[in-house]
Amino acid sequence: MKTSLKLNASAFILGLTSMIGQIIIIRELLVVFYGNELSLGIILACWLFWVAFGSLIIGRLADFVSSKERFLSYVQLAISIIIPLNIFFIRFIKSILKIQSGQIIGLTQMLGVSFASLSIVCILLGLSFILIAKIAAKDSNLPSRQVAKIYLFESLGASVGGLLYTFLLIKTYTSFQNALILGNLNLIISILFNRNIIQMVYLVIFSTTVIFNWPKHLDGFTRSLQSRPMKLIENVDSLYGNIAVTKLGNDYSFYENGTLMFTGGDISTSEESVHYAMLEHPSPLKILLIGGGTGGSIAQILKHKIDRLDYVELDPMIISLSQKYMPPITDDRVNMIHMDGRLFVKDVSSANSLKIPYKYDVVILNLPDPYTASLNRFYSLEFFQEVKKILSYNGVFSFGLLSSENYISPEHAIYLSCIYNTLKKEFFDIKLLPGNTVTFVASNEPGMLTYDVNTIIKRLKDRAIKTKFVREYYIPFKLDPLRIKYVESTIAKFKNTQINTDFKPIGYLYHAILWISFFDATRNLLPYIDNINIGIFILIGFAFLLIALLAQKLTRASLKFPVLVSIGTTGMSQICFQVIILLAFQFIYGYMYHQIGFILASFMIGLTLGSFLATKIMEKIEDEKAVYIKSQAWSCLYPLILAIILLGISKINQFRPDIGNMLQIAFAIMPVISGFIGGFQFSLANKIWLGESKNVGRITGLLYGVDLLGSCIGGITIGVILIPLLGIIQTCILLSVINIFIFILLSNSKPCFIQKM
Repeated sequence: MKTSLKLNASAFILGLTSMIGQIIIIRELLVVFYGNELSLGIILACWLFWVAFGSLIIGRLADFVSSKERFLSYVQLAISIIIPLNIFFIRFIKSILKIQSGQIIGLTQMLGVSFASLSIVCILLGLSFILIAKIAAKDSNLPSRQVAKIYLFESLGASVGGLLYTFLLIKTYTSFQNALILGNLNLIISILFNRNIIQMVYLVIFSTTVIFNWPKHLDGFTRSLQSRPMKLIENVDSLYGNIAVTKLGNDYSFYENGTLMFTGGDISTSEESVHYAMLEHPSPLKILLIGGGTGGSIAQILKHKIDRLDYVELDPMIISLSQKYMPPITDDRVNMIHMDGRLFVKDVSSANSLKIPYKYDVVILNLPDPYTASLNRFYSLEFFQEVKKILSYNGVFSFGLLSSENYISPEHAIYLSCIYNTLKKEFFDIKLLPGNTVTFVASNEPGMLTYDVNTIIKRLKDRAIKTKFVREYYIPFKLDPLRIKYVESTIAKFKNTQINTDFKPIGYLYHAILWISFFDATRNLLPYIDNINIGIFILIGFAFLLIALLAQKLTRASLKFPVLVSIGTTGMSQICFQVIILLAFQFIYGYMYHQIGFILASFMIGLTLGSFLATKIMEKIEDEKAVYIKSQAWSCLYPLILAIILLGISKINQFRPDIGNMLQIAFAIMPVISGFIGGFQFSLANKIWLGESKNVGRITGLLYGVDLLGSCIGGITIGVILIPLLGIIQTCILLSVINIFIFILLSNSKPCFIQKM
């Protein structure tokens, strides 16, 4: 096989390995971190840091290695072994650190686990790219074109990997099996460059494991370690996460991504989540339950004399497993709906807007607190507006947020007040029922809701409902006036907290601060949160621009310096654009897993197209500075255009959902444009920096590393800081301003004269 074909294949497999490996490892770490979205920023930042380290620092070794093809073969062999071993390591983490099931993991532990578990594999991936690029550019008259070609094939592999994993591998194989598949692909590629005894031994071991189906047994064994001291009964990887069923005594517990969803014998929780809302309504007939029904909530609702219960659960695997280990639900009044709860409410509210009335007497939201941006959609102003549309004139809406029986900290009070103030924008009357979970009950009918103990107990008895905890001896304690007054007065102290909206999910940030406060890390942060605005970020960016312009003038730096800065900024912007588009899609249309897979893949397709065009026209470009500045101009305009499009689609979908649904195609096009700009700029930057130089390893490693470090910064700031604080629209404006600063820096630079090195 020709060397060029082997290198192209290597780049393709590298991209495929990076994309699929990243998804597998993120899903595995989320199980350890209980699905906390704050950990996603940490995981992504560590991933990008180590890949950047591998390309930027370790990649320099490529210039000192005599037999680069043999060295590349060893690196690929190491990747094939490390990826499956990494799954073992992550699943042993809890045992190593002696973390009990359900124990909160601190920020330091998250950072340490992510940093350690991602180090070796990411360094090898970054090093592999530099080696492939260095070999490809060897003896070439235009090294930058060869590097761009390798970048193109890597982007293509990542595109295929994203689609392949989303629509095939995740449905067919476990994480460990998919890791072995990736390992086998890298093993085959390593054999193309060099053959040794280790490869042969590993190939025999791999073949033996497949024949005897050892991967499945090893997968089950390592999963059982994560569930100790409970016994793991079943573990399944669904489209939406890892679901584990454990048993302790006679009770079954169900976990999703390591987070407890419900326990079969937890009657107290299921009763409280249902009966207070149902008893606030004089005659509830049509009920909507979103999430958490199979843990006992459905059975509790059916104790009331209702006509119909619509139960919405996104993941059908949760229902099938709960029906397997718990009493099956066979009541004809129950209508199970497998779709995103937000999307279902939006569809029903849209039908009501189109004069197709379908009203509920009680809507119960039985989901976890908004500790992720995805969950935050169910506690936003827009969702509360949609719920109001589907309620009958005296309808009741209820949900619960974690709290404390006796003391509510300032961080907790601000978080609760944010959701309360948002709910108050849409509902006339709100009652708060204190406890370890604060139950919010809301209605728009004056005098509909009550704190009167006698009224609630009378309805309970009139309906002949048999309960163990929500009874006449406990209800007076739950509705104790002093406890209610404490909760209401504590929340009222922070009546000026910001409103939680789809495009500005501040509630998610308040919850993140609350979570971090468990480790005494935010005591001095809260007073400043509401004072942080876009102006502060712009001033910081302007200060850096002035420093860069001064350094550029004093050192008489050529175009190379601002190009290097712009590559880091482009890396940051690209990942920010991806997060913005993904979140906006969820906010507007609901969580649709396959469409989101297309969005991710379309970005990589754009990256591939941008690299392809740059490769094609590279030899014809005479004025690199002019072309690069034009591409930077598009980086300035794109976030503004993105903001306008997202705002427009959101408004159209709100008033004309039929037209809004047709505009979903825009979410497949916008990432292509973003990726195109990034792919084109990176390839052109290589041409500017390389010139006729043969020092490909050092220069490409530098550019690739800076690009990844920029992505690292963007990944950790966009979801955790920028979007919750500024919102999607202002974040787009900020990204435009930052790219304008880079445009100014590029425009004030001197042309880069090509010199042989």
